[in-house]
Amino acid sequence: MSLRDKSCYTLTIHPSNADPAISELIESVGPATGNEKPRYARVKETREDESYSSAIYDALTGARLASAGYTIEKAKKRRLQLHGPDEDVPFDFTGKINFEWSFIFEGNKYRWRREIYGKDYICTIDRKPDPPVEICLAREADKKEPAKLQILHYNIDRFPNEIKDLRGLETLLVASLLCLLDAGDERSISSSSKISKSVPTPSPPSLPSKDSPPIPPQLGPERVISEEDFEPDPETLFIVIRTRSPEAHQRALEVSLGVKRFRHRENLSDLHQYIIEDNTPASPPSQQRQSKRPGPRVINLDDEPKSSSPPHSSSSSSLRRKFTQTKTQALPQEIWTPPQHMAIYLSTIVLPDLDPSRRGSSSMRNSFSYLNDGCDGHGNGNGKGNGNGNGQEVSTSTSTSTSSAATSAVKSSQHTRTSASGSSDNSGSAVKNKKSFRGTLGKKLFRSSS
Repeated sequence: MSLRDKSCYTLTIHPSNADPAISELIESVGPATGNEKPRYARVKETREDESYSSAIYDALTGARLASAGYTIEKAKKRRLQLHGPDEDVPFDFTGKINFEWSFIFEGNKYRWRREIYGKDYICTIDRKPDPPVEICLAREADKKEPAKLQILHYNIDRFPNEIKDLRGLETLLVASLLCLLDAGDERSISSSSKISKSVPTPSPPSLPSKDSPPIPPQLGPERVISEEDFEPDPETLFIVIRTRSPEAHQRALEVSLGVKRFRHRENLSDLHQYIIEDNTPASPPSQQRQSKRPGPRVINLDDEPKSSSPPHSSSSSSLRRKFTQTKTQALPQEIWTPPQHMAIYLSTIVLPDLDPSRRGSSSMRNSFSYLNDGCDGHGNGNGKGNGNGNGQEVSTSTSTSTSSAATSAVKSSQHTRTSASGSSDNSGSAVKNKKSFRGTLGKKLFRSSS
């Protein structure tokens, strides 16, 4: 994001060529013409109890308007004062993961925020429960343009009852922004100096003599983390909360929930939460190297051994009882145990590698399979057969029983053909017997009637 409206009141920060401790703020309304005069001057001062101290002066009258300072750069509280009359303004760090500094003036809370990427600063006024309103924009210096500060008077004019001292607010915006910019420059200079000191000049290796004792390995210096080390980095994308025992899982979840609730109350952007569970304890590298078998990796391509089918039972009740025992044996009751290690990622951006839909779950279980794989009457292996009763029974016949059934079916068909041919041969005699029976019956009826 760049400065939006060039027609707004803009202050351009130019370092002085005569003294590096002085920076001039040149005001301009609209496009710059080159004839603008400085409006403010920032002068770095020295104080015994502070490592950084600066003051804002009026370039026209030379009056001391405001001052700022801090003891150490990583401190969460900094000094901010208005002069003429003197007034202390609290200037504290209020961010959790993101970059945010706040000060209170005339009962209103103002917040300086900076994006994760980029060099833009945004100052807003809190109006809870309404959303915050931007009143000032700023941008750090780069190779092409100097640092700039732009005051959005059209938003400030919306609150005539809340903002009464416009000149005091403008001075505080200038003093607080220059304090943040100078702290960022000091941080970059200190980090570059540490890198240059940490790279020593290479020296020729010295060979130890035979009689000299072995030199013990040099251990790295132990670092003690202090409270100042927790100052947020604007380039931080995510934090990780790790636990080493199941008893600490609940506490870690409470911490992550508290962070998300705080950001919701402060009208900040939501965080993406990812929870990773690990049931395998971490083994030292020496054990991992010993557990690995030397040589190329071998992939077993052999088929799994087939389980022998149980003997066929004609009784459906005994077969149902066997299947019930098989299912109870195949599904043992497992007791859930919490994971040994857990990691909670709170991220300002989306992490696709930690997405549960893309990450393979390690807790997938294979569904149980029946031990008896039968075939139906057609030999398709579905294991279903139609019984004479109301229900269904599972066929446990094998290929051998299927072939024997086919043989018996052929024999029964031959017997049917034979019986059919026999019946066709005897059809003539049956007709003759029927006619003779009718003739005898007619004679008896005729005799009885006469």
